[in-house]
Amino acid sequence: MRIIKKVSAGLLLTFGCVFLMVPVLVWTMPNKDASPEDREEDANAALGGLVLGIPAVAWGAWLARGLYRQGKQEKYDRLNSTFYRLIKESDGQFTVLRFAMEAQLPGKEAKKYLDEKAKEFQANFDVTETGDISYRFHL
Repeated sequence: MRIIKKVSAGLLLTFGCVFLMVPVLVWTMPNKDASPEDREEDANAALGGLVLGIPAVAWGAWLARGLYRQGKQEKYDRLNSTFYRLIKESDGQFTVLRFAMEAQLPGKEAKKYLDEKAKEFQANFDVTETGDISYRFHL
């Protein structure tokens, strides 16, 4: 279903932009030697481009925004499940490196996430002789 939404959003945005190019071209490059009938045809073409382009772009943007939000929510859920699983498996104590490896995150993102969770759950920090930070969450 997600792939269908991605393709639909891409097609709607593409076709909408193409249709929106018609009024831009008509209004920015007017034909000075055109007859009144030709000018009326140009105005109708511009109006048609707007009528078809604006809803297509709006719908495509709405679909793309929904996909973006869904992706963020899935990432948040994955991080939370990894976090709680590690707490359970390691009796509440683990390092940033272990969390980053398990959650498949860059080190800075993993540290930021764990710092937020440490504040939320009032966790303690242990620093080893090598300078590694270990988070200790109370169960």
